[in-house]
Amino acid sequence: MASEVYVVHHHGAWRTRIDGKHCGEYPSREAAVRSAVARAEETGQDTRVFSQGINCQFRLEWHSGGRPYVSSV
Repeated sequence: MASEVYVVHHHGAWRTRIDGKHCGEYPSREAAVRSAVARAEETGQDTRVFSQGINCQFRLEWHSGGRPYVSSV
């Protein structure tokens, strides 16, 4: 089963959400995504990283079976 990590804007800061719990606080969405990808790569599990966009919709940023993460900024 695949793991999912979400990058969300919560209480004025960007955070990662893993298993329903908010972790860390980051100055930008990009910083939170980089952290989530690094954490996912360390686990070696099948993992997908999603980030929150406009209107609270999520998009896939990275998955462990795909290409290495490349910043969109």
